[in-house]
Amino acid sequence: MTDKDDARKQEKKRVSRKYYSLFLFMSVWGVFIIVKMGLVMFAERSFWNEVAKNLTSVDRVIEPHRGNILSDDGLLLASSVIQYRVFLDFKTSEKAPERAKKDQMRKDTLFTRHLAEFARQMHEIFPNISVQQFADHYEKGYQSKSHSWVLLPGYSRNSFPITYNQYKSLRKTVWLKPKYERWFYASEEKISRVKPFDALADRTIGSMYEGKDSAKNGLELSFDSLLRGIPGRGHQEKVQNITRMVADIPQIDGCDVHTTINVDMQDIAEVALRKELEFRNAASGIVVLMEVPTGDIKAIANLTKTSSGQFVESQNNAVKEIFEPGSTFKPVSMMVAFDDGKISMTDSVFCEWGSYRGFGGVEMTDASHGGKKGFGWLDVPHIIMNSCNIGTSKLIHAAYKDNPESFVDGIYRTGINTHFDLQLTGTAAPVIKRDGYWDATRLPWMSIGYNTQLPVINTLAFYNGVANGGCMVAPRLVTKVTREGNVVEEYPVEVVRRHMCKDETLSKIRYMLEQVVADGTGKNAGSKYFTVAGKTGTAQLSQGAAGYKNGKRTHMVSFCGYFPADNPQYSCIVSIRTDGGAAGGATWAAPVFHEISEKVMASRNLRDVKEAYDSTRQFIPKVLPGDLAKASLVLKELGKKNLMRRADRSVADSVWGTVSSDSGRYVMNYVEFHDGIVPDVRGMGASDALYLLEHMGMRVSMEGVGKVKSQVPARNTRFRKGDRISLTLSM
Repeated sequence: MTDKDDARKQEKKRVSRKYYSLFLFMSVWGVFIIVKMGLVMFAERSFWNEVAKNLTSVDRVIEPHRGNILSDDGLLLASSVIQYRVFLDFKTSEKAPERAKKDQMRKDTLFTRHLAEFARQMHEIFPNISVQQFADHYEKGYQSKSHSWVLLPGYSRNSFPITYNQYKSLRKTVWLKPKYERWFYASEEKISRVKPFDALADRTIGSMYEGKDSAKNGLELSFDSLLRGIPGRGHQEKVQNITRMVADIPQIDGCDVHTTINVDMQDIAEVALRKELEFRNAASGIVVLMEVPTGDIKAIANLTKTSSGQFVESQNNAVKEIFEPGSTFKPVSMMVAFDDGKISMTDSVFCEWGSYRGFGGVEMTDASHGGKKGFGWLDVPHIIMNSCNIGTSKLIHAAYKDNPESFVDGIYRTGINTHFDLQLTGTAAPVIKRDGYWDATRLPWMSIGYNTQLPVINTLAFYNGVANGGCMVAPRLVTKVTREGNVVEEYPVEVVRRHMCKDETLSKIRYMLEQVVADGTGKNAGSKYFTVAGKTGTAQLSQGAAGYKNGKRTHMVSFCGYFPADNPQYSCIVSIRTDGGAAGGATWAAPVFHEISEKVMASRNLRDVKEAYDSTRQFIPKVLPGDLAKASLVLKELGKKNLMRRADRSVADSVWGTVSSDSGRYVMNYVEFHDGIVPDVRGMGASDALYLLEHMGMRVSMEGVGKVKSQVPARNTRFRKGDRISLTLSM
């Protein structure tokens, strides 16, 4: 055998050994796998079944996003937002001594190296808190070695004060980067229901129970099923160490509710009412402003005095309480009598000089007039103009004493007895008795607004119907419900009575209501810019068992009417509950109506200014301080003369200043603003004030609507760029 053959033979043996070794290894490994499979399948079966259960993704509920509540022009009145709270962890959670020491050293290093930097970053996100306040707060938390130190000083541990955008900014700071989450800090989120306009129309919009997805009252409760949406189902999957929710059945987000509330008009109503209540130290007050053709409620304010003397919206008295309407009910009585042909405009009644006992011996009185108590002979228009109780009662008693039920039939015929739900839960129904019981006092007292109880919204609906040509429409708070822009449900205008009365009756009622304001008890409700029609009312409230004659005397004083009287656009009722003492609708409620009506008409952008003033007067628009170039352009388009006058000719580029008027000409005075000095923006509109202040480097927060009433910090104080200024706005 040659050496070559021998080498080939040795190589073959070596290769065979390798294959044999590999085969033996694979065989042993295969036997091991089979044995292990057997153990898993039989000996460890129960254990691995339990593990499998734990690893199986459990179905989870995917909560839908609650819908928004919107104003008549699409502004958010209520919305759901994500809010956060963040806690810092300054102490290690490691148990092993060596690892705990190393982990604590990492925390200490991060804190000491970056405390000043982090405090500056936090001040940029929350400029109302100074850098030093942040630094002191974190130093205190570090010294205490707290596991859960609140991120923001001055906030409760239970509050969620951080917005979504602020949280996004926080995640870019040196301490709160995502890689440090659950090690150096922890964050929690919750979905909160917020109202961008704070307490505006608070009880009408409604509220949610804290910490629950459960509506408490208002539109939130009435439309809860639509706002809530439909939950979905899903499971969690972990891919590349990231857990995400996978929707098996997608959630359906809640619908948006579109209301008739106008933010500007609501603010006008609340401000005017609150001012009068505080001045009079009254118990409570109600204002409802309605659009005449549609019945759309543009503003609804309900303010009640608390034990601390503040006025808040604690309940929706406009729809949930019933009151004796008093003299605002007299036009209802007259409408019924005119329609039945029982009285005429020329009828006259002797009004007994203010005191009469002809109805069962019970005294009926009238208020003093011109220094004398009561009235003598009055015709029908003057009975209404002077709100004469005795005259009204004598007329109605003489007309219906033999058949008082027909008088109630006539009241029902007007539609004032309708139970309006206003798309709100818990609304009260009117009480106009039809029980067949008539003593000597019921009919005469019913004719002047006693022995009858109504929600104020019913009284307003009656006057709105008079303004609307005798067509009573139901008050409306919601026009439609949408989801992702698509209409889910619409709520059209609802006609309650196509004709409340005969046309000739309507003309008489409208004439008398105009005279009430022109030359009667409602003068304080009038305007020099447009005509107003309406009626005052003063009703003494019963004190339960004490009745009307004993105990503390309280009143519900009102004015209800519409404007402009010759082309009605809006109707409004103002009702104020006194806290004792003398009061009247003419002196308490009518001035509030006057202020609301003028500001509402002034706030509207009218193409035809004849809607806002009568033809005998010149309309002179008021110009707010602000951008004079824009103001000059608008005045030029209106055909108004204006003079641009510089207070300091060196300020060539300034466009800011104030405006005064002189004999129909507007004089514009430029004002110079200096860097680092807070300007005076009081009286400016919101957009001008915001632009000016942000252009100067300040952060602006606003509360309310309208023009700037106050500012903090005050004018002429120094500021640094990034400082915050708070503005309070009001109509």
